[in-house]
Amino acid sequence: MNALKLIFLLVIFPLLLAALGGWELQRADRATTAMIDQHISTDLYKQTLQAVAARQPEADVAPPEGMITVQAALARLEKVEAEFPTAHRINRVLRALAPWVIGLGLLATLIGLAALAGTHWAGRRAQQSREQLLRVFSLGSRLLPYVLVSHVVAMAATVALVLVFEGLALWHVGKLGSGVMKLMGMLGMVAALCLYSIWLLLKQLRPMLAMFEPTPLEMFGQPVTPEQAPGLWRHVDELAARLGALPPEHIVASLTQDFYVTSSAALVMPAETLLHGRTLHVPLLYLGLLDREEIGAVIGHELAHFAGEDTEYSLRFLPIYDGVNRSLGALADTILASDPLQGRLMRPSFMLGVFFMERFDHAVNHWRRERELLADAAGARLVGSAAMASALLRVSVLHAALDDTLMDKGANAAERDLPNAVLMALQGMELQLPPEALESQQPHPTDTHPSNGERLQALQVTVDDSVRSATRAVDAGAANTQIDACFSAPQALREALSRDLTAVMASEESAHMQLLETMVDSVEGERTFHEGGRWRGALMALASTPFVLAGLFAISRPWLAPERLKGTPLSALGAGACLSLIGLALLWLGIRRFKRAPQTALRLTPEHFVFNNLAQPLPIEHIDEVSLQFVQGIWVTVHLTPEAPLPATRKTAFGVPGARVNRKKRQVLLHMAQLCVDNKKIEPYEGLSMMLNYKNAALARRILQQRED
Repeated sequence: MNALKLIFLLVIFPLLLAALGGWELQRADRATTAMIDQHISTDLYKQTLQAVAARQPEADVAPPEGMITVQAALARLEKVEAEFPTAHRINRVLRALAPWVIGLGLLATLIGLAALAGTHWAGRRAQQSREQLLRVFSLGSRLLPYVLVSHVVAMAATVALVLVFEGLALWHVGKLGSGVMKLMGMLGMVAALCLYSIWLLLKQLRPMLAMFEPTPLEMFGQPVTPEQAPGLWRHVDELAARLGALPPEHIVASLTQDFYVTSSAALVMPAETLLHGRTLHVPLLYLGLLDREEIGAVIGHELAHFAGEDTEYSLRFLPIYDGVNRSLGALADTILASDPLQGRLMRPSFMLGVFFMERFDHAVNHWRRERELLADAAGARLVGSAAMASALLRVSVLHAALDDTLMDKGANAAERDLPNAVLMALQGMELQLPPEALESQQPHPTDTHPSNGERLQALQVTVDDSVRSATRAVDAGAANTQIDACFSAPQALREALSRDLTAVMASEESAHMQLLETMVDSVEGERTFHEGGRWRGALMALASTPFVLAGLFAISRPWLAPERLKGTPLSALGAGACLSLIGLALLWLGIRRFKRAPQTALRLTPEHFVFNNLAQPLPIEHIDEVSLQFVQGIWVTVHLTPEAPLPATRKTAFGVPGARVNRKKRQVLLHMAQLCVDNKKIEPYEGLSMMLNYKNAALARRILQQRED
């Protein structure tokens, strides 16, 4: 997060608005004094005119706009006097608005400053202990939504009052011009828009206040009761008793993810069962792929988070912290999906929320690393360090192969027992420890774990022995027997989990196929881009005529009148040459623009990007990315994939748009003054979107063809 940007948004900008309010207060005071002086001057002038009218009723006077009769001058003064009450009322409003601008600007400044300072202080306190982390984070998560709302309301109100002040300050005694009236109306509309934004914000108040409330953690699987999984529950309760830890209140069996515990509310999919309290997630296949000691080590590690000092941290802090992270992700999605006004309203809240979380990241990562190592030590006390180390590496060894096999077998809708099919497939595999395994972290939905190397070092075990144990071959029969021993009706559970996973995969596959087909259908035929603006080229060519004529005249003058310009032939020649060169350059550019305007600069086909000066059409499969840059026009930049051959170029005629190949950066660049399609100018983002649609459609078409094959 850019701290300077946040400081400017929350502190400096509202402070500038407060300073603007101070200047407006001075202007309002000066305007009031000037209005009083004008009123006095008008009264004196009226008395003078009345005296003249009494002596000479038909006399003429000379106001600033010309000679008029004294009666007409008095009539004008009466109109001016009629506007004085309105002017005084407006001045009183201006003098009342300015202090509110100052006050609300300072209020927004203080709120922003307090929020930033308080968040920084809380982040430092959080590093002292887990108790301090829990205390300050809980307080901050409750206060921050109110801070966000109050700051945005104060800012929007300040801007609205500033605009109202500036609009009213344009009013003056005398006839108002149409331009002034339009400007006042525009400022009023913008002020009304700001007030409307406050109303929109208040509509968003409920979700914003709920932004830092914990949201349920989604799991995929099925909850199993002690009656459904007596062996598993018995083992878990025994481990919890030996550790002196709180036992889980729920166990969820699944075919995906890994072992973990959570005290957040959990929403178990696909049945959408909401669980509250301590929940242990158990991947069914690992109950057979790990031996009993390794299972005890992993589950013991997870249960250790509900033992001793870690209990309050796990029960109170993590649900709030994880809920805030998930809520910020949901808020980011909402901002992207919102209209521009709502998005800008909510963006400062999102930025401050991210800043708030970043101040705690260091402390959270520190305490998480410490608690994971302590949990490893607790698991090792139950079954030994060797079993703990073997379990860590066994999960790393099996993770990729297990996921790939599960996805492959899950694609077969006729497979009723996925666990058995996966175990049978793994039985013939030679398992190896991935080269990066000791540097990698165990996957986990909420925590950040230390690397496997750090964890093995803390357990003080020999890596070679752990690797030999972790890479042992899979015995499908023994694994199936070990899994079935945990449940009272194992086959029913296997089939239920298989049906759920197969259904989800089929649904995702269907949605993916539909998306690919939609992408293919989004483009039809060919589209061509050209510069357009032929009339601009013609005007540019015509504009060259005065320069050429002036240059020729300047060059010829020393010879046409040598007696008068004897001392300056060289300077005249130089000036004439410069003017002629400017004219010729404009003429060349105008003719070039006129000729280029209707010609195709880039043609999009379902399989190629076609440039005039490339020897061959550029296959879309060779394109990695397409982007636009705005430097003296529009640069269409096509980035090539690393394996794509560099395209060959050929010469083109004068005025034919051509691309340039940057061989070092592997780019094809096309410069255009503007983008036109079918003789109509389009916005650059529309053109970029069209190019990306063709690129994505070609990719989707290839994927569909590969799946059909």
